[in-house]
Amino acid sequence: MAAKKKARRTTQRSSKSTKAKARVKRPAPKVKRKVKVAKAKVAVRKAAKKAPTRTQRQVAAVRAAVKKAPARARAAVRKAVKKMPPKAQKAVAKAEKQFTKTVAAMKKQAAKTVQQAEAAVAKAQDSAEKSATSMMDQAKDIAGKVSDAMESAVDKVIPGQAK
Repeated sequence: MAAKKKARRTTQRSSKSTKAKARVKRPAPKVKRKVKVAKAKVAVRKAAKKAPTRTQRQVAAVRAAVKKAPARARAAVRKAVKKMPPKAQKAVAKAEKQFTKTVAAMKKQAAKTVQQAEAAVAKAQDSAEKSATSMMDQAKDIAGKVSDAMESAVDKVIPGQAK
């Protein structure tokens, strides 16, 4: 009798476990994997689009070189000046001072020229406004004269009808 109970228990347990296993098995993780793979593919495509092309890299290199060029040129000049004899170094220093003075004078002159141009533009605007207002006044006067002439003409044609 005990053997029969034991056999029943094992069959019941095995049938319960298969049902439980059937419930546990789900196709959802496969779908998630597909979604993850699709997202990864999209990310790879976007990264490929954002990656700089050969020409973009070359343009960036040229821009960087252009930015560095003035500093390199100044450094080269400094090195060359250091190798010169002392009198030549003094002459170079004088020439640099004169050059900076000339540049400062040119900047001042340019600023004055800009101010003069602004003043000329302001004067032109003022004169244009004055002439426009005088023309408007003249037009009003002419309109008034025309209306007076029309009234007098109407009075001559139809006597006794005046405003």
